[in-house]
Amino acid sequence: MYSFGAFQVDTQTGELRKNGVRIHLQAQPFQILLKLLEHPGKLVTREELRAALWPANTFVDFDTGLNTAVKRVRDALGDSAEIPRYIETVPKKGYRFIGAVESVSRDHPEEIASSGRTRGTSWMKWVGLVGVLAVIVTVWWTYLRRAERFAGTTINEVVPLTGMISIEDHPTFSPDGNQVAYTVFDPDEKRSGIYAVVMGGEKPLRLTTSSDDCCPVWSPDGRSIAFARGLATNFTIYLLPALGGTPRKIYEAEGEYSQHVDMSPDFSWSPDGKYFTLSLSDPRKQPAIALVSLADSSKRFLTSPPAEYSDWSPSFSPDGKLIAFLRSSGPGFVEDVYVVPVAGGEATRLTLDSRFVAGPVAWTPDSKEIIFASNRGGIMALWRLSASGGAPRRLEGVGLPANSPALSLKGHRLAYASGTYHSSLRHLRLRDTKHAEGEPKILVASKNELGVPHFSADGQKIVFESSRSGYPEIWTVNADGSSEAQLTYLGGFSGTPRWSHDGGFVAFDYRPDEHSEIYRIDAAGGTARLVPTNAGADNAVPSWSHDGKWIYFASNRGNEPTQVWKVPASGGAPVQLTKNGGVGPIESADGFVYYSKSLISDEILKMPIGGGEETQALKGNGLQCWCQWTLAPRGIYFFVSYLGEGRHLMFKDFATKKIFSVMKFQKTVINPAVAPDGKSLVYVQVDQSDSSIMLVNGYR
Repeated sequence: MYSFGAFQVDTQTGELRKNGVRIHLQAQPFQILLKLLEHPGKLVTREELRAALWPANTFVDFDTGLNTAVKRVRDALGDSAEIPRYIETVPKKGYRFIGAVESVSRDHPEEIASSGRTRGTSWMKWVGLVGVLAVIVTVWWTYLRRAERFAGTTINEVVPLTGMISIEDHPTFSPDGNQVAYTVFDPDEKRSGIYAVVMGGEKPLRLTTSSDDCCPVWSPDGRSIAFARGLATNFTIYLLPALGGTPRKIYEAEGEYSQHVDMSPDFSWSPDGKYFTLSLSDPRKQPAIALVSLADSSKRFLTSPPAEYSDWSPSFSPDGKLIAFLRSSGPGFVEDVYVVPVAGGEATRLTLDSRFVAGPVAWTPDSKEIIFASNRGGIMALWRLSASGGAPRRLEGVGLPANSPALSLKGHRLAYASGTYHSSLRHLRLRDTKHAEGEPKILVASKNELGVPHFSADGQKIVFESSRSGYPEIWTVNADGSSEAQLTYLGGFSGTPRWSHDGGFVAFDYRPDEHSEIYRIDAAGGTARLVPTNAGADNAVPSWSHDGKWIYFASNRGNEPTQVWKVPASGGAPVQLTKNGGVGPIESADGFVYYSKSLISDEILKMPIGGGEETQALKGNGLQCWCQWTLAPRGIYFFVSYLGEGRHLMFKDFATKKIFSVMKFQKTVINPAVAPDGKSLVYVQVDQSDSSIMLVNGYR
């Protein structure tokens, strides 16, 4: 057995533990860790690791496989390649374990004792052994009791609570634990609104009818339900009787931040019924957690996030002393769980792995632990975490994927949302710029998310992002749908890939830690390389200049709106292009850079590639996002959505300045990308997206 820091490695069972708690580590990463521990302080070459992990006749992308495996070891240890505590990289040679290691024999446990200890008589040994055994039993019993309390997973049954063909989310229990209110979103607008259902009752009661309604919260006395109507940037809180009635406005939030409008307007009601806590724009125009009095609407801010961060999804502890919330580091929507005292004080960070956390979080009835949804293990699952800190534990027995946990204060019940998401990459032929030719063809079908396709310059291949391996990674496919291939194996958040115009490289953004960065990789595969841009900021959505000398990207450097930048592809200082906001830059063949005004915007602007005055290229009623348009040789294709009318593919002709409808779609379509010759385009279609509220009875 090996011991270092808080970690223990058992070579017989193949287990890695931290303070006695097992940490999942796959076989190959475990073997790498073991090889390094066998030679502490010494260089273990890449060739030695290759020989240990892959037989000589194995054909594999060794560099990528080894880099991925070492990253997983570091993730498990909470280590960093830049500032290593345990595993040091020796560039181009191998790795070295630099932590202090103790080796303990299973057959001779006394080896861990001090070498200067003297031997005693036989009866003294027996007395000592009995004492040691007593301590071991006591510690083991304490550990079991602690683990039982911490894991808390006594689950008697998991059953569907609801089952409409729609997206059901944000469940919340009534104070007595006998009812659940939740949100329903129906793309056809027929069933959207806030619903409530009684345990063991018949059909759910529909309380509201708007698709803008979200995030219900029960009043502490159980007589009313509050809910939010609108987006996180501008929403109103209403109150209505638990059995239905006319909603009454009780608070209106007018935020001035737009970079996080995809975050739902989660809020929480204090146990004494006197306050709401919600995310509001603070005096610096940053999303922060505030207390709002129901008596006079006065507010007091509890958090003050760093300049490039924002705070969301607050939740009162049942004893009213703490508020748990999510702190987001940027447009990649990667969060960590924090708690802050209601009475005031510094916020405490509880999770340290910078993964996506889906709000809201839930508290156990004793206010000692927090349940949250995260993809820290790959797929979205529920995790349990002590409010005072420690390692999160996976909730076993709960179906996957799992989001939006809620716990009843009485009755030992857990509710969560679990759904399916099927998408496909589709190819559409164009007869001309204004007319489609034939029906779209499916190139790639997936039970997971697909996104942001882009054609190679010769039109023969398509690069796109896919989460089929558990994390969003970069993939390629031929334009006819053949030869799908995974390009990156980073085990994190990779996205928005763009092919260089010479076809040799793919640029994309990836989040190795708290911020997203720009990377590039050889189109044939290999090791992804960091493109240095703005340190300490989120740098995302890259694209190439036509001459291949520059990479454009968006960055929120400092306390600024996201702006368009460019950086030399061969390395050098980044150059800021826009001053009034910009994201999703694309260079045209005639010397302009086109971009959206912000992450969520119906306006497309352009400016000369060398900088200068910006002008409006398109303002599309119904255009919602930078990800919904693509630049064509003679104009712009874009998707728009009209309430009750589905989604349309539109085209703006640069020559005539007229806009035409090319095709109408019944399902949700996103991320258009036009072929270089302008004769076809690809896009992503959401084929199925629904979720149901699941109920766990007997949860402890």
